[in-house]
Amino acid sequence: MSDWDIPENQELEDFAWDRMEVGDLRGATDAALRAIKLEPDTIDSYVILAQAAAVLGQKQAYAREAVRLGEIAFKDEIASAPSEDFPFWSVTRTRPYMRGLHTLALALWEDGRSSARDEAIEIAQKMLRICPNDNIGVRFLLPEWYARQNKWSLGRRLLSEFRDEYRTEMNMWAALCAFQDDDLEAAQDMVTKARQRNTHIVGQLLLKRHPKRSEAAWVAQGSIEEAKAYSNQAYDLWRSMDGGVEWLSQFPRR
Repeated sequence: MSDWDIPENQELEDFAWDRMEVGDLRGATDAALRAIKLEPDTIDSYVILAQAAAVLGQKQAYAREAVRLGEIAFKDEIASAPSEDFPFWSVTRTRPYMRGLHTLALALWEDGRSSARDEAIEIAQKMLRICPNDNIGVRFLLPEWYARQNKWSLGRRLLSEFRDEYRTEMNMWAALCAFQDDDLEAAQDMVTKARQRNTHIVGQLLLKRHPKRSEAAWVAQGSIEEAKAYSNQAYDLWRSMDGGVEWLSQFPRR
C-alpha cells in the first residue's frame, strides 16, 4: 500500500460521516458496521453508530465502546494531560476519542436520571481537563448542567475560568448564578452585558410559553435564534428562582 492509499475501513468511515451529514442514518450505520468488521478498534465508527442510534441505551453502549477503545489507545496521554508536549485536540488521531466522550456525555444527560446526569458532568469535566482549549465546546453545556444538578459552586468556578470570552449565553448563566446567590448587582451587570450583545435575550425569557428550540445549524451572535437557543435551555430555570421572572421584567424586552 502506498502512502496515498486510504484503508478500506477509513473510506467506509468517511462515507458514513457523509451519510450522517445528509441525515441518512441507516446508510451511516451500515457503513460503520462494515468498517468495524474490517478494523474492530476503529473508534469513530462506534461514535457514528452511537449518534445514529434511535434507542438511547444503544447510543450509550456504542459511545461507551468508543470511549473504552480511546482510553486504551491513549492511556498514557490521558494520564499526563494536559501537556504541552501532547496538545490533545491538535493531535488529530485523538479526535474520535474526544467525539466519543462528547457523544456519551450527551446521551447520559438525555437519560434524565440524576446518576446518569452526574456521570455526564464528570465526563465533560474530564474533557476540559485533558483538553483545556475545549475545542468541542463543553463549557457551553456545563452551566446548564451544573444548575440543573444544583452544583452552583461548580458553575461559578467554570464561569470564572472562562470570563474573558463571555458570550451572550455565558453572561446570562453568570447572571443566573449571581441571582441564585442573591447578588443582584452582579446579576444586573451580567444581564446588561448580555443585552449589549443580544437585545432579544430578555424578551425570549419573558414569553408566556416555553420558547421553541432553534433548528438553525449555525446561530449568529446577536440574532433572535441565539436568544431562543439560550432561552430554550434556561426558561424554566429562571422560573424556578423565587422572583426571577419579576426581576427580569425590569429590563427592556428589546
